[in-house]
Amino acid sequence: MKRALLLLVLLVPGVSDALAVDVSICNPGSTAIYYPNGDLKSCNLKDITLLSGVRCNLLAEAEFYELGMLKSCVTKDFFYYEGLVCNEYGAISFYQSGKLEGCVLATRVQVDDKICVEQQPISLFENGRLKSCSSPR
Repeated sequence: MKRALLLLVLLVPGVSDALAVDVSICNPGSTAIYYPNGDLKSCNLKDITLLSGVRCNLLAEAEFYELGMLKSCVTKDFFYYEGLVCNEYGAISFYQSGKLEGCVLATRVQVDDKICVEQQPISLFENGRLKSCSSPR
C-alpha cells in the first residue's frame, strides 16, 4: 500500500523549497524512479530546489534515500560544510546521516594534514575523516 505524502512548498520566484519530496519537484518530461515502498528515489528536477539545505540545480538529477533525505544532486550555488567549500554546479553527495560524502572543491583546503586542491573531487568517510582528494602537483 502506498503512503500519502504531505508536500509543503514555500514558493520563491525561481526557487522551490521542498520540505517533503514527491514527483511534483520532478521535471514532467523526465522519468521518476521509486523505491518499492513508493518513496521517490530519483528524478530530474523541474526547478532550482532546496533539498536538505542544498540548492540543487534545475534539470539535473537528484537522488534520495527512503523517507526523502537527499543522497546526491548537482549544486546551483556554493555549499559550505565544516570548513569545506563545495563548488557551484558540481556533484554533491551525502550519507544517510546527512553528513557530507563528497563534492567538487571550490577552494584549496587542508584536511587531515593533506592539502586538497580546488576544482577536484573530495571524498570523506562518514566520521568526517578524509577518504580521498587530489594533491597539488
